[in-house]
Amino acid sequence: MQHLWQSVCRSVKDYDESSRQAAAKEILEETGLEVILRDLQYLFNNPEYDCDVYKLKVHLRTELD
Repeated sequence: MQHLWQSVCRSVKDYDESSRQAAAKEILEETGLEVILRDLQYLFNNPEYDCDVYKLKVHLRTELD
């Protein structure tokens, strides 16, 4: 989709970790972007793959490589 990125995926390994926290950790590890959890918006769960899908607001002055 135009103007959208897909981050690499990560599964929830610890039962005390939410899928939102797992997504934030993976984004940091793979892109170096620190996620503000309130900017990570839950969209839906894809039942075919049993995965949660999120949208991340990236602020205007964020430099991306």
